[in-house]
Amino acid sequence: MTNRQLNEKIRKAYQNAAPDRWDAVLSDCVDQKGRVITMTTEKKRKKSMAKLIGLAACLCLLLGCGFGIRSYHADHVVDSTVSLDVNPSVEIRVNRKERVLDVSALNRDGEIIIGNMDLSGSDLRVAVNALIGSMLQNGYLNELTNSILISVDNNDPARGAALQGQLTEEVNKLLQTDTFSGSVLSQTVVKDDGLRQTADQYGITLGKAQLIRDILDSNSLHTFDELAPMTINELNLLLGKEPAAAAHVEVVGTASQKGYIGEDRAKAIALKKAGLSADGLTSYEIELDTHKGIMVYDVEFTAGGFEFDCEISASTGEIVKFEKEYDDDEPSVSVPKQNGVTEAGEITLEKAKEIALNHAGVKAVDAIELEVKPDQKDGRSVYEIEFKSGGYEYEYEIDTATGTILEFDKDWDD
Repeated sequence: MTNRQLNEKIRKAYQNAAPDRWDAVLSDCVDQKGRVITMTTEKKRKKSMAKLIGLAACLCLLLGCGFGIRSYHADHVVDSTVSLDVNPSVEIRVNRKERVLDVSALNRDGEIIIGNMDLSGSDLRVAVNALIGSMLQNGYLNELTNSILISVDNNDPARGAALQGQLTEEVNKLLQTDTFSGSVLSQTVVKDDGLRQTADQYGITLGKAQLIRDILDSNSLHTFDELAPMTINELNLLLGKEPAAAAHVEVVGTASQKGYIGEDRAKAIALKKAGLSADGLTSYEIELDTHKGIMVYDVEFTAGGFEFDCEISASTGEIVKFEKEYDDDEPSVSVPKQNGVTEAGEITLEKAKEIALNHAGVKAVDAIELEVKPDQKDGRSVYEIEFKSGGYEYEYEIDTATGTILEFDKDWDD
């Protein structure tokens, strides 16, 4: 095939591939003359639709975030802190659904109670049941020490009070055992920065710190140092003496005294120390109290012209303090004058020292830091004698004219 023939074939093929429609196009244009055609802007519609879709997406995102934040807050943020105090002290932090976030011990006994238990994620009541069960099993709650303190810390007072009531009822049921009945103290915590610092300083829960503060507000003779180491059962006994302190605490049941020697034995010990019988007393009082962090029976009585104040350890029966003072309302009891009397008819310093040591049952060689000095009291001449022996401090006031012991004080040597 020649080049000319080949070019002719290509021309015909091109014409067939692109048909001549020119006449038809012109004919259509004539038919449409004078007709207005409305043109739509697809680009603008697409932009408006895109904006609406974007706004909807943002709204969905915001709603999703809000729901997510609320869900996270309900699951992971602390809503209430519940503390349980016996002598073991533990704190339970829970979320708004009352699910446990964590449990922490505030002392060694608290660590023993928690042991290997992982209570995270459990219901609050399940956790409380487990911890009370551990206290019973380990002997922290028994017929001798039957008191527990429940404290609820919640920003919503109504929710806190409701939770306090529910837990009190639950724990009270757990402590009605075959061998003893418990005593449940409960309170809602009033937040206070000073109280928080005090609790941290003594390593106790905020609830126990608040209970001690209430007791101190009613009785200033105690100190925080003295009360902080005490068990809740001991604080419960002190609370029973201070109605004003109990105004902020709900108490169910009665604190146990079965671990103590009892009032009758304490009275007998005090009278034996004073060398008296019950028949010779002109007045008598006894009550449970605390002395330097231990529970004592405070026995006070008068006899033979003297006032006696004896404090006896409630647990052991040991005398921790003994005072004998001259009763101004009654005539004094004199002792016969013996050797050691001055020309003026007064006893000497050596005689006063001898009288004090004999009364205390302490040998002169065993008395340390012994001091004897003359003084005046209530218009009469006295000898003031102080010494230490056997872990105790002794103080005496002896009438220089008669040798009568006007005042006697025996206390632990700190």
